[in-house]
Amino acid sequence: MHTELIGKCDLLVENRKIIRETMKWESDLMALAGSSYYVGLGIEVDAGKLRKCHEILKDKAGILSDYRGNVKMPLICRMAVAEDPEKYFDAISTVVDAMKDLKWIDKEYKIMAAITIYDHTDGEDHRHVIEKMADLYKGMKEDHPWLTSGQDVPFAAMLAVSDVDTRALLRDMENCYQILKEYFFDKNAVQSLSHVLAMDEGNTEAKCDKLKRIWDLLKEKKHKYGTGYELAVLGSLCLLDIPAEEIVEEMIGADGYLKEHKGFGNLSLGKKSRLMYAGLMVMDAHIPPASGDRDNMLADMHAITMAAEITMLLIVSSIVVISESN
Repeated sequence: MHTELIGKCDLLVENRKIIRETMKWESDLMALAGSSYYVGLGIEVDAGKLRKCHEILKDKAGILSDYRGNVKMPLICRMAVAEDPEKYFDAISTVVDAMKDLKWIDKEYKIMAAITIYDHTDGEDHRHVIEKMADLYKGMKEDHPWLTSGQDVPFAAMLAVSDVDTRALLRDMENCYQILKEYFFDKNAVQSLSHVLAMDEGNTEAKCDKLKRIWDLLKEKKHKYGTGYELAVLGSLCLLDIPAEEIVEEMIGADGYLKEHKGFGNLSLGKKSRLMYAGLMVMDAHIPPASGDRDNMLADMHAITMAAEITMLLIVSSIVVISESN
């Protein structure tokens, strides 16, 4: 393992410890997702700011508010790194309010989408991005009426902040889905994977071939990768401009390194989840930390598809789905 990757793994371990001690009520899944978000920024969690932002959120939103539901953790994490946490919360609320006519989107998904839209677009008028998001979602729904649900709205938002044409995005998503649907059993996971792969304008077949190559190599080396929501994270690794063999080697090294730390063992985290986080650390080790400069983010597709952001999105979405089914 190279020094940069070891540093990312150490930062993940430390951030998880801080969040678990600071926000004891949060699930380990959410704590890890928040930890990886901070790794993507290249910083250690500030426990004091996290507590302060939790108090701000309680003042701003009632106890039954959707802002204090499943999206609380990602929202607090982003507030804690904002220059003005209260102003950040108000800005997200404004974007959510701009979606009031989209009554078919649940509030929690609107909040998740609003975070992505605000973080990755410039200016105060977000209506054009919201319209593009709605068009992308409708296109997804037309292609896959049974698979597409509110869980896909935040992905539509992430795609909408790019400069790529809506039709081109939908075409690439569908082409990726058709190539990969016979390769993996979970079609919902394949659809999420196709969303991530579409964020890169590269050749569709090449992206899919690289994804399959990484998955096959991991399996050959006795590190079988998950085929659920974890797949989308693997998709983000395909966007790195390094060979599949190198990605796999680094993932296995990071996986073994994390396994030696408390909270990352087979019983506490599980092999598949740990391997996913190992992949996240590889991703973070090869892309520059997010600076918060929106112009730079829009100019660099990799910044938009930060692995930590994708993971936070996936985990929150999966938790919302579980909550809705209960």
